[in-house]
Amino acid sequence: MVTVSVPGKVHLMGEHAAVYGKPALLAAINLRLRVTVEVGTNGIEVVSSEPSDYIRHAVDVVSREYKFLHLPPMKISVVSDIPAGFHLGSSAAVAVGVVGALTYFLKKVWNPAAINQIAYEVEKKMHGFPSGGDNTTVTMGGLIWYRKELEFLKSIWQLPFKIPENLNHFFLINTGRPKETTGEMIEYVKSKVSARGGPAYGRESQKSKVEHYFDDNERQTRRLAVAIKEANEKELIGAIHVGERTLEGMGVVSKKVIPLIRAIETAGGAAKILGGGGKKEGVGFILCYHRELNNIERLCAREGFTIQAIQLGEEGIRLEKK
Repeated sequence: MVTVSVPGKVHLMGEHAAVYGKPALLAAINLRLRVTVEVGTNGIEVVSSEPSDYIRHAVDVVSREYKFLHLPPMKISVVSDIPAGFHLGSSAAVAVGVVGALTYFLKKVWNPAAINQIAYEVEKKMHGFPSGGDNTTVTMGGLIWYRKELEFLKSIWQLPFKIPENLNHFFLINTGRPKETTGEMIEYVKSKVSARGGPAYGRESQKSKVEHYFDDNERQTRRLAVAIKEANEKELIGAIHVGERTLEGMGVVSKKVIPLIRAIETAGGAAKILGGGGKKEGVGFILCYHRELNNIERLCAREGFTIQAIQLGEEGIRLEKK
């Protein structure tokens, strides 16, 4: 029997802008998914609340990668604390966890770099052309700096420092699943980038406005990384404030959640959307920073939202039992 565990992840900054060559800062979190592979009795048995076809796809990719003509009977069990569809890296965790557990079960090899590379191929089934940021974050853990340099070239680095204890006061606020998919939100922003306009129309074009938000988002991503390294709470809060405004300017933050974000800011904290966002209803989870959980709980109760504390910068994939 082999059991591995894998963390979820959050985008600290860089959603949407990263699609256009701007940097993103990601962090592994202390919600984990566990995959157990053991000897089975008949074929490949999957026991999981996660999509079984996605897990079987991961098995096929591992089989092809290592050129197995026949796999032994196996039972694969997946148990997860990471809610699916909320931009916390659940599909990446499934891919990394299944690949890692299978590789060790079949070959007795533990190589996170190889696991990450194979998991990226698995992720293509779920996301088409994923950035590689999610699977790398949940594999390596800690803080990850990601940037797409060219269509065929991506820079992905694990930062050589951790979230300081005095800054690890983050919460997830559940505003409800978005009506729109991440893909739809990406296309929505893309439509603004390609929009026509300009001085001939007596106003700034939509394209130039959105590109301005991308540039400002990059500045805040860099500012946030420096703030974490230097344990500077004031700069961290300021970077999240401005970064959230850039996302609102892109039109990916619904009016339903903006009042809560403003209330958190007034209370001395900071908050931003995660992932693709949403236009009509909820935006999934909001990432919130504040030192006083009780204060945020009162604000969330007023809006009917739930809240949970999380730790950022957690360990990546881990071999739990062999």
